[in-house]
Amino acid sequence: MGIQRNWPPPLDDVLNACPTRGLQEVAWCVGSPPLMASSPGVNHIGQAAAESARSEFDAWMHRALAAGIERETFESKPGNQRLGHRFERCVSTWFHHHPEWAIEAANHVVQLGKRTAGEIDLLVERAGEVLHLELAVKFYLSTSGSAQWDTWVGVDPVDRLDVKLDKFKTQLALSAQPEIAAHLNQFGWDVHQRGAWMKGWFFEHFKRMTAPVLPRNASFDCNVGWWCHEKDWPQIWTAVGDWVAIAPHHWLRVRHDAADVVDLTDTGALPTGMLKNNACMVAMVERENGVCREMMRGIVVHDHWPRG
Repeated sequence: MGIQRNWPPPLDDVLNACPTRGLQEVAWCVGSPPLMASSPGVNHIGQAAAESARSEFDAWMHRALAAGIERETFESKPGNQRLGHRFERCVSTWFHHHPEWAIEAANHVVQLGKRTAGEIDLLVERAGEVLHLELAVKFYLSTSGSAQWDTWVGVDPVDRLDVKLDKFKTQLALSAQPEIAAHLNQFGWDVHQRGAWMKGWFFEHFKRMTAPVLPRNASFDCNVGWWCHEKDWPQIWTAVGDWVAIAPHHWLRVRHDAADVVDLTDTGALPTGMLKNNACMVAMVERENGVCREMMRGIVVHDHWPRG
């Protein structure tokens, strides 16, 4: 990536150095800022980890390519149209090709006799110490301009930030339970640390974007966009900008091949093929050599959201 004025390098520089969209997805999943800085009972893997990943990414990428990582792996693997699975695969790929880390288990189902006690997303080991990670990529919209976690919800309103943070607390406590720890020790896994790895975007209502209110304890540099109801989309769209719609399985990307987006050349109906739960992710982009680089991201939801 050449000489950096800033170290660790900014995410844009890391993305510029990636030869494929798949590698850019890995870079975003490990090098983008976390959504949350803290929440009770949860150790959030935060800014320091993202900075470390960005500083190591160039060396990691060359090592991974030399080891034969498939180009555009994330397009070809089964199940990778599901964003959560795609995110987990990106994070696992990072650890798999990292010289200091080893993956001990992924999506490990804890079976105690006939009882299923839970599932652990990822166990990774470095220098003899095992880290238990719970992974998530989330896109939360503000319903009221409040910092309270229960007012931040997903496109599917059942998915709320407060619920997810409570779930992290339960998931991470799993490996600390004596019965579960004994089960893991049978495989030689003695968990030393636990953490939540949550990336994504917070979306404030477009009318509040001049002074957005983010969730309490949000990461100081988290990704922030805007949202609007479909009836308000004509107020935002402008012919001065270059607008595109982004397919749901590409929401981890901030650079897009022109063939992978739908141009929004007027205020007409948003493309039904891009809708996820009656919502459409859009972005204003700059184009160069067939690449659309996001400058601003928003999400358009149906007019009755969040009432269903």
